[in-house]
Amino acid sequence: MGPATLSKDFSSAAHQKIAVKCLQTLNGNWRSPAGALKYDGLFPSYNYEWFNGFWSWDSWKHAVAIAQYDTELAQNQILAMYDFQDEMGMIADCVYRDNIIEEHNWRDTKPPLSAWAAWEVFQYSKDEKFLKNLFPKIEKYHNWWYKYRDVDQNGLCEYGSTDGSLIAAKWESGMDNAVRFDDTKMIKNGLQGGSMNRESVDLNAYLYAEKQYLAKIATRLGEKEKALDYEKAATALQQTIHDFFYDKESGWYFDVDLETKQQLKVFGAEGWIPLWAKLATPEQAEKMKRVMMDTTKFAVYIPFPTLAANHPKFKPDGGYWRGPVWLDQAWFAITGLKNYGYEKEAIQFSHHLFDRLEGLKNEDLPIRENYHPLTGAGLESNHFSWSAAHLLMLLTDN
Repeated sequence: MGPATLSKDFSSAAHQKIAVKCLQTLNGNWRSPAGALKYDGLFPSYNYEWFNGFWSWDSWKHAVAIAQYDTELAQNQILAMYDFQDEMGMIADCVYRDNIIEEHNWRDTKPPLSAWAAWEVFQYSKDEKFLKNLFPKIEKYHNWWYKYRDVDQNGLCEYGSTDGSLIAAKWESGMDNAVRFDDTKMIKNGLQGGSMNRESVDLNAYLYAEKQYLAKIATRLGEKEKALDYEKAATALQQTIHDFFYDKESGWYFDVDLETKQQLKVFGAEGWIPLWAKLATPEQAEKMKRVMMDTTKFAVYIPFPTLAANHPKFKPDGGYWRGPVWLDQAWFAITGLKNYGYEKEAIQFSHHLFDRLEGLKNEDLPIRENYHPLTGAGLESNHFSWSAAHLLMLLTDN
């Protein structure tokens, strides 16, 4: 295990202390194989009684950060979740060591980020056996989305659930109570469970990025025809996302009602995922940057709340996904800005996080699950793994 290297923009003594706190948080949540879990990995937080397991979305994010200093653990965090892939290709939402306490959650999965995680980990490990082992499994999971989460078979996927319940479908997005899912209903898919009547821009942007990462992995493994197929599919999906989800007037990407095909004009974190996925055009990115720099929407005291601050349902105190700042989404936003050359703005927003988050520079206070966007106060669970992971990724410019 070796240390991660801090970016030149974040190399002060204070930043070094934050990096140490991130490492302490990640290592504190590290658990060895036990019970049903055959690989080691990270709990979201040992501080909260219901977090005694591995979640797929969390796991992909943890792995990318961990790879900078422990590639074996990073690989194991991914393999731990792929150990729970069913015959259809689905990955469980969360899995536990001890099912006497709670059963694995097969009611839903989580957004598809495993190809990104595998490729990023490979940049450090250079372990082609790891890639070769995972590649067909990631492909199977990727294809699962289009079979079981594209209810109208138009090439755009929706979040859903295996049991047909709305609550599990919201969980599948990772943004449980987000405003964009208000007034949703379920549509049966005729196979297993169903989808929400929302075609979500973040999900399809993640799937676009996954096609690009699958192409990279295929190229590395010498499967040139597959790589070309994924690249072609990504290009086609990119145009569809532009046509379907982007609103030229406001300069933002919005979810779409599956039945009416009307855009749902909610300014939320899902709208900047196309920047992270690198599918927006430079012209779109410029308009999106203006929205992200708007101090009435996202450029508040703690930047990038999950819902624009001027939305009537904005709830910064305990609103969960209706306003608080989640550091994974802030990282997606900042990385998206960097992807389009807005380095100055990205560094500025990163400094706002490092300088203003409550307790971050205080050795005695923990890294929190999310934060109040107007005050910086820590919210929800203490010692939260993916918050630490994304802070570390910002510090190392990863």
